Amino acid sequence: MTQYLFVFTILALTYVFGHCSLGDSFPSYRNCVLECSQKRCDKDGVRYKRSCCLVVLEVFKWKCSENCKYDCMWPMVEGLVERDWPVPQFHGKWPFKRLLGLQEPASVAFSLLNLLTNLVMFNRFKEQIRFTLPSCNIWSLYTLVSANCWFWSAVFHGRDTMFTELMDYISAYAMVLFAFYTIGHRILLYSNQIVKNTFMVICSLAFIYHSLYLLTTEYDYKYNMTTNLLVGAVTGTAMLIWAVLNRRRMGHGKYLIFYVLGMTLASLLELADFPPLLWTFDAHSLWHLATAPNAYFMYKFAIEDCKHQRRMLLK
Repeated sequence: MTQYLFVFTILALTYVFGHCSLGDSFPSYRNCVLECSQKRCDKDGVRYKRSCCLVVLEVFKWKCSENCKYDCMWPMVEGLVERDWPVPQFHGKWPFKRLLGLQEPASVAFSLLNLLTNLVMFNRFKEQIRFTLPSCNIWSLYTLVSANCWFWSAVFHGRDTMFTELMDYISAYAMVLFAFYTIGHRILLYSNQIVKNTFMVICSLAFIYHSLYLLTTEYDYKYNMTTNLLVGAVTGTAMLIWAVLNRRRMGHGKYLIFYVLGMTLASLLELADFPPLLWTFDAHSLWHLATAPNAYFMYKFAIEDCKHQRRMLLK
């Protein structure tokens, strides 16, 4: 009965305070943040009245008011855990324990792991593909776009600001869209140059439109997520169709099937939403971990496909 009353109280507070998350709707939390800000912070809420004791917080430019929110959050969380009550989100995020000033250390580490796997596999690609083909340039660009995406993912999860969030979302869409362009380029490889150029222009305009939309409007999470899921679904479908239709002539299409299956299974983690394990590992960070091995299948396909194209040219 107590738990139901607790949940009802939280929901009521959330309604009163508008768009707040459940955690930051608590009056005790709000009072703690207000008292902390008055004691520690200057009027702008950015600087401390006295020097901050942790240099690492200065390095990552954590504002005084943000540190007050962080410090006031944990007594609330500990109290909820002791009473075996559900832990809510605070300001739209689950509670995470910082590590060396990093906001979500697991997501940072696993984003860098994805970056590393892409670079390692591209190095293997260059070792085995020493000849020149149009597809080689595409895979070089694919690596560049992917590396940029995972770099900004690590930066954003390390320190969430308006700028790092925007760069993360734009870079993520660039990677998703370029994967679509990559498989589209392979399907249209032997098509008329006008057709291939038209496809390239369409993809470029799609990226420009999406980026400008994010830059010039209030951020719409649902729109961004829906767009990425739609492009990802079309890309995965195109990969599967191409692999199945060419399974006899080009058996290496199986690597695309493995890639799509791996990414689909990894994406199931994004459907989960739970408080971080050990206040470090949430569903999103585990999704980052699960995506890392899939780079092997994508680059394995790239290597075998370039070898196949080379054999066709030599016939």
